[in-house]
Amino acid sequence: MRARRAARLAQALAQALAAGAFVAACHRAGPGASHQPRAASAAGAETPAAAEAASPARTDSLQGIVRVVGVDALPQVVLVLDDASPAVTLDGPASLRRVAGLRIAVLGDRAGARFAVRRFVVLSANGVAATDGLLAADGETLVLVTPDGARHRLVNPPSLLRASVGHRAWVSGPLDREPVAFGIIE
Repeated sequence: MRARRAARLAQALAQALAAGAFVAACHRAGPGASHQPRAASAAGAETPAAAEAASPARTDSLQGIVRVVGVDALPQVVLVLDDASPAVTLDGPASLRRVAGLRIAVLGDRAGARFAVRRFVVLSANGVAATDGLLAADGETLVLVTPDGARHRLVNPPSLLRASVGHRAWVSGPLDREPVAFGIIE
């Protein structure tokens, strides 16, 4: 069972990495931030984007259930790991709060009990496998486009999904049947 779970995590993360442009678009900084990588400045100093490209990236990955904990004024997003080790605090996009209660795979950098999330992929909802992707219209058909570019036709999609074309969403259950559950991520 554990080997199958590890293989699924590896596959989900590989798809996310292969589709870096899709995932990067889902995790950009807030409004007004520059999203274009820059090379060295006129003074010759490297910008963060150039430094990241030049240095070998150390990347960690984890999977677990997302929980939002703390008080309303200062909520924290944590990942509850499968091995009963202490939860890890997630630092990353606000969309992590929208996947509370779901099993996800995260990719980023771990420093002790904190994890800087660069990317994440929804793996399951209530134990049912889920697919994470962008909603697109293909004529009258609604499709979920996964990070690897595959287009999955959704069967009898609820009106909320139809109204969310262009947004990132997750859908649980076999994609050749009506969704068991779904949610809008971004």
